Order: sequence, then structure tokens, then C-alpha cells
Amino acid sequence: MLPSQADDIRDFQINGISIGDSLLDYFDKNQINSRKKMFYLGDDNFHKINFNSKKSVYELINFHLKKNDNKFVVYSMAGRNIIEFNECLEIKKIAIKEVKDVLGVKSEKNYISDYQKKYGKSFSNVTELKIKNGLVRIYCDNWSDKYTKKNNWKDSFNIAISSQEFINWLENKAYK
Repeated sequence: MLPSQADDIRDFQINGISIGDSLLDYFDKNQINSRKKMFYLGDDNFHKINFNSKKSVYELINFHLKKNDNKFVVYSMAGRNIIEFNECLEIKKIAIKEVKDVLGVKSEKNYISDYQKKYGKSFSNVTELKIKNGLVRIYCDNWSDKYTKKNNWKDSFNIAISSQEFINWLENKAYK
């Protein structure tokens, strides 16, 4: 369902796309450049773009790319599906097992993120799997009624695959 047979993050795929691939192999330059770019507050070396998809396993796919990279190399990518929270937890268990069965997981970290209480009672149930050259993060968002109504945010299943270079940047520069 999720990954191709792999023991390296570059072999893990979402919609046939892997870390290190050029988005030009999948989309034309105009499609990529027409996407709204989301930059981080502390450093703009990377940005995120989103693609909605009806042909994918995931309703939304996003990619993190380096600023001014004309090859549009993927450093991180994620897939998201809107799904009820309790159902998400069941799918999350299956996804974790599939990743562990295929990739050499070095470590596992499980936690609840409360988004630093920025979104009321909203939280995310997160599992991070450290693998060769990066990280797989599988999580279920549970948005409070207030933010579901206010922002039209819905509970969702998410899987993100990130290169170690991107994780280092995210942890050390993105929010500084």
C-alpha cells in the first residue's frame, strides 16, 4: 500500500515519487511554479507546495523543495487523507507495520503533539520512524470542534517522508 520494497528512504514512494527525485519527471514546470509556496519563519531555504489529487492514494500530496532549485528535487513529501480520528488510528497501526516490514527502522518515537496549545484542544497522535537517510512520520490529526468550524479543518491521516538534510534544517533553522 505505502512503500515500494526498500531499505533506504530514497526507495520509499508516494504516488511513485521518491526523495531525491525531480518533480519535473512527474509535473511540468508551469504546474510546479503555479503552486503557492509556503515558507517557514526562521529560514526560507526550503518551501512547501501542495497538489490535490483524485488519482492518488492520498487526497493531498505536498513536497518540500529548495529555494531556487531549477531541478525541483524532493527533500520531503507527505500524503494526507481526511478520515475520522478513531479510524485513522487503526490505519496508522497498519501503516507503521508496513513501514517496519519494508524499511530498516533504527528507532521509533511515539508522542502526542498539542501544537503548543495554539489550537485549543486539538492534538496529533504521532509516530516517528528513524530510517537510513531520514525519517518517516505517521500521524493522525484530531482537530477540536472550534477549529473544525472556524477553519474547516478535518481530522486526517498523514504520512511524511523526509531526508536527513531536510530534518536537520527543520530542527535547526526553520523556526529560529
